[in-house]
Amino acid sequence: MITLYFSVASRSFVPLWLLEELGVPYETVDTDIRSRKQKAPDYLKINPMGKVPALDDGGTIVTEAPAICLYLADRYGYGTLSPKLDDPARGLYFKWCVFATAVFEPALYLPEPANPADKTGFGWGDRETMLSVLEAGLSPGPFLLGARFSAADIALGGLFTIAMFNERIPGRPVFAAYNAALFKS
Repeated sequence: MITLYFSVASRSFVPLWLLEELGVPYETVDTDIRSRKQKAPDYLKINPMGKVPALDDGGTIVTEAPAICLYLADRYGYGTLSPKLDDPARGLYFKWCVFATAVFEPALYLPEPANPADKTGFGWGDRETMLSVLEAGLSPGPFLLGARFSAADIALGGLFTIAMFNERIPGRPVFAAYNAALFKS
């Protein structure tokens, strides 16, 4: 049985979306971050970082939303939501899954330094470069892998839709088109 340690108002909705797309049976365990359940000693045995989401798949524990997406898509959606090993799109798929929290989130939400030279130490680059790279990546559309919806669209798209809703992303046509495509998928 798959168990997703879940909290509302967190990245937990990303693997929840993927589990729904996969159609595999799962259960959720309320790990409400507002009541600090993620800091309880029993939960810290599952994820010592004290963060959600976390996934338990028959004893295999996976933490970090993009890692959970990669794991679930390979295990239960291989060849559909996850490109096969010999598929040329696999590298691009990995890029966008990792881009979600390694580049997109910090570049979008962390403040830009006052001194532009200080940006060189940011592993995620700067906000405008991130947005330009994302826009170019989405330009073939409608999804990150072109016509093919994948777990990368869930890993990044889940965060993207929240950012669009909160008006953190500029109103570029390609971004609006991607957001609309995610809601149709």
